[in-house]
Amino acid sequence: MSFSNNVKKELSELKLNSKIEALLELSSILKTNASISIRNAFINLNFFTESEYVAKRVYLLIDYLYDYESSISKVENNNIMKDGLFGIIVEDENIVNKIIADSGFDLYGNYNTELRTLYSRINSSKEGVSAYLRGVYLGSGSMVDPQKNYHLELIFSNIEDVDLLTVVLEKEEIEALYNKRKQKYIVYFKNSETISTFLYIIGAQNAMLELENIKVEKDIKNNINRRMNFESANENKRIQTAVEHIHYINILEEHNAVPENLKEIAELRKNNIDLSLKELGQLMKKPIGKSSVAYQLKKIKDLALEIKKT
Repeated sequence: MSFSNNVKKELSELKLNSKIEALLELSSILKTNASISIRNAFINLNFFTESEYVAKRVYLLIDYLYDYESSISKVENNNIMKDGLFGIIVEDENIVNKIIADSGFDLYGNYNTELRTLYSRINSSKEGVSAYLRGVYLGSGSMVDPQKNYHLELIFSNIEDVDLLTVVLEKEEIEALYNKRKQKYIVYFKNSETISTFLYIIGAQNAMLELENIKVEKDIKNNINRRMNFESANENKRIQTAVEHIHYINILEEHNAVPENLKEIAELRKNNIDLSLKELGQLMKKPIGKSSVAYQLKKIKDLALEIKKT
């Protein structure tokens, strides 16, 4: 099961606490994905989803709010998707009309209420924002496995849905990114902390904790890799410098021009290419510090360059 569907499973199992919260959740699910059809001269409400957990949640919400058992089915279509689609159909026209009226949109799926009024309803209860955003995710959301990437997105067909969501997100100080893909509007998050906050608000506590654990593991691995890369770069630089030292020593030896006071450090450098200047200094008969070793090797370089000029 994908990480995204795990989130939906967790959300689908949350307890329903009040009618207003259930209505906010249901209406935001249906607004993003439901359709109205006429069958046998009666109006039907149809909702289709790839997630069985979302389908069960919609069924439960309608039953909780209207004491009505919807028809639930699975549509198999291997040409489109391997797992098929789960469908919820409300065939009672009176229930359909109640759902539409209570949710604040018309038969065409457009809001018939001003955004500020809709937001006031969302903000009217303690858990209203949580219920609304939970419904938005269940109806239109998906999330990439955070082991691969940090990305949560919500997809809408109508710009008015984006406008309402933007008002809610700004009030909650959640910074979102926006894009348009073909005829769809995309609201998405790329920051792990923002995604964590969003998951917390909608009630996906387990998913949030898993995301935080993955983030910690990634940070540790990245720090280790950065340190290893740094150490590797330093090691390469040290060896490259040692090779240069030996090059200058060879020039002096070819001309029998190594000063007596530099012969010991020259021999140590040639035989210990992997050692640091500090370690070379400690190997001398009379140990000296790093700066003294550096000074002696610089003298060798200067003398070698003088010979090359002649």
